[in-house]
Amino acid sequence: MKAQAIYNVPRSILGEGPVWDDRLNALYWVDIIGGKVHGLKDNRVDTVFQINDFVTCVALTSNPNYLLVTLKDRVVLVDVNARSIVKTLAKVDEPSTNRLNDCKVDAAGRLWFGSMDMNEREPSGSLYVLDPSGTVRKVLSGVTISNGIVWSLDNKFMYYIDSPTRKIMVFRFDLDKGELMNKAMDIDLSRHEGIPDGMTIDSEGYLWVAMYGGGRVLRIDPGKRVVIDEVDVPVSYTTSCTFGGDGLMSLYITTARNYPREVEREGDDGKVFIANTEIRGYTANKYLVNL
Repeated sequence: MKAQAIYNVPRSILGEGPVWDDRLNALYWVDIIGGKVHGLKDNRVDTVFQINDFVTCVALTSNPNYLLVTLKDRVVLVDVNARSIVKTLAKVDEPSTNRLNDCKVDAAGRLWFGSMDMNEREPSGSLYVLDPSGTVRKVLSGVTISNGIVWSLDNKFMYYIDSPTRKIMVFRFDLDKGELMNKAMDIDLSRHEGIPDGMTIDSEGYLWVAMYGGGRVLRIDPGKRVVIDEVDVPVSYTTSCTFGGDGLMSLYITTARNYPREVEREGDDGKVFIANTEIRGYTANKYLVNL
C-alpha cells in the first residue's frame, strides 16, 4: 500500500496523534512544536486550538463540542467552538526537561497519557491514567519516550511503546479497574527501519505502527508477532496513524519535519497522508466528561 499527501493540509513541525471523530466525520491531530490542534472536515482544514506551549496529544470526549488536549505537563478540556481552554483536568509533576507525549482513551472512558525526556536519552518519563472522576494515577515509570497506546479488541491486553526500546510491550489489562497486570510479551521491531512511534488497531485486531525515520506504517499480527503488510509513505518521519473516512477504511498518517535536526526546506514532510487500505478500522473511544 502507498500513501499520498492531503494537498490542502498545512505542514506541521511535528505532526502527531491523529484521531477520527465518527460523529462529525472529522479528523483531529496536533502540531506539538507549533502548539496547535488542527481539524479536517468536509475537505476543509481549521486550527481549532492554539497556545504558546507544547500541544502533545488530542483525544475525543463524550461531548463532540469538547476535546481533551495534553500540553507540556497538564491535561486540559478545550471548547472547540470557543477555541479556548475550559478547565485544567490534571497536572503532573515532571522534571523540567520532560514533556507529555502520546495519549489514548480506553473503552471505559479513561485517558492514558505518557511523558518523555525531551533530550530522548534518560528514562525519566512515566505513564499515567486519568479517570473520569478526575483522579490521576501513575502506572509506569522508567520510560524514555512514551508513545503508542492501544488495546486488543477484547480489552484483555494493552499494547504500549517506549520508542527507544524498539519494541511493543504487551500487558495483560484489567478494564474494570483500569490497571496493567503483568507483561505478557514483547513484539520486537528492531529489525525494521525506523523507530516505533504512534499506533492504532483495525477491526481484525491487527496493529498499525508508524515507524519514525522509516517512512512507513507496519501492519502487525500481535499473536504471531510478525509484520504482515506495510504502507509506504514518501517522507521519512512518520509519527502516528488512525483510521477514518467512509467505513473507517482510510488510514490517516501524521508526519514530522524532523525539527530541529534538519535545515528547513520545502516538501511534504510534516503533512498528513492518506492510504486506502480496504481494511476497516476501529472507532475511537471517548473520555467521559462531566460538565
